[in-house]
Amino acid sequence: MSGNVGTLFLEARQTKKLSVDAAAEAIHVKAEYIQAIEDGAFDFNLPDIYKRGFYRSYANFLGLDEGEAMAKCPIKPFETLESYQKRREMVSQVAKKTQEVNHDHIKTSFGDDVEGSPLPSQEKVVFYKKATFKMAGIILGSLALLSLALYGIIAQMGAKKSPPAEQSNTLPVVQKKIIIRASGDAKVIVRDGDDKSKIFSGTLSKGREEVIAYKKPIQVYFDRGEALVIEMDSGEYLHPESGRGGLQIK
Repeated sequence: MSGNVGTLFLEARQTKKLSVDAAAEAIHVKAEYIQAIEDGAFDFNLPDIYKRGFYRSYANFLGLDEGEAMAKCPIKPFETLESYQKRREMVSQVAKKTQEVNHDHIKTSFGDDVEGSPLPSQEKVVFYKKATFKMAGIILGSLALLSLALYGIIAQMGAKKSPPAEQSNTLPVVQKKIIIRASGDAKVIVRDGDDKSKIFSGTLSKGREEVIAYKKPIQVYFDRGEALVIEMDSGEYLHPESGRGGLQIK
């Protein structure tokens, strides 16, 4: 199916006298993914939008006809980054529910074993009841003494007004970031995924990069996706589709 396509990529790279590592470094893609494209093995664990992006970038780098190459691409453009994340969340929820069901089954089996065991003698039951009442009395008495002690401490603290606490000027910790790199002029807008406020807006010229720090989901819009590469916190590289478009990144 994709053997002919892989051979096309392989021959084009060898014509340029480039190694797999050199090609991978040139387009910011891991060498193992470049090798997978040449082998026609697209079953590596990434969403399809990444696979198509790597495929397109490699074809353009080797000087192949983009239209012809994309027509032969075995990965069809049906799964977006957002749908991939939702699918992974659904799989995680199903696995969690399965664990809960197994846990309930274990507890039920344990209860059945206990109910089937012999009952203690009447004398032991009376002894257990007396011990329980005695222990309850000790606990209640201790709680009463502890309550009185706490009341005294709180009363003393209330008599002395403590100075107002200084407001902390510590900035919130940045949890995530992306780096948007441009191989050509491209207009980019980054918005907050909740209130739609702009985080960044401008034109990235060739060779320029922009670091975007965020804690909540963001939306990235662009007019020339083929000129952009987005580096994720995970170390992976996202290659947007050509032309105008947008991505939601969590």
